Amino acid sequence: MLENLDIRFGRMEDIGLLTVATILDPRFKTIHLNNPNVTARAIKFIKKKISEIKNSDDLNSSSCQGSSDDDSDRRDSLWSVHTELVTKKAASQSSTLSEERIPTDLKHYLDQPTISLTDDILKYWKQNSNMYPYLYKIVRPYLSVVATSVPSEHLFSKAGNIMTEKRNRLKGEKLQQLLFLSSLHFDDWHLD
Repeated sequence: MLENLDIRFGRMEDIGLLTVATILDPRFKTIHLNNPNVTARAIKFIKKKISEIKNSDDLNSSSCQGSSDDDSDRRDSLWSVHTELVTKKAASQSSTLSEERIPTDLKHYLDQPTISLTDDILKYWKQNSNMYPYLYKIVRPYLSVVATSVPSEHLFSKAGNIMTEKRNRLKGEKLQQLLFLSSLHFDDWHLD
């Protein structure tokens, strides 16, 4: 039956946005991703985003350094040479970040064990924002969207089972109460 769902709706992995969101979710990472090519594409996309953030940070820091009064006064000084060497070194390191090499923070994040399913992932990222600063900047847009519609589909399915052809005169309030009662676990009823 699951194979039919995969054919009809497509696999979750075929949607790049959901794959990236799954990898950036510390509860799942790459555990449920079965296609290595799709996983590699998503990781390559994340690496590209990290590279873009690093490059924009480097440009911002170098433009701030270039506007200093001390640099304009002492262009031939020892420190201006040092600053120039540091800028060149940073530029060469960011350009040598090859496609095969995973950035350190991404590799460290993927190597860490997953967190519990009940943990709040937004709190996790807030607590680890200093450890994974570039990933933290990438995470916000991808984890703000709910990646599944399963809970709402379950609710509509239950409503369809309660509101049948024979029970077609149920009012919305009564249907809501019946849906709430059907959502309770047997232990919640406190029956002996």
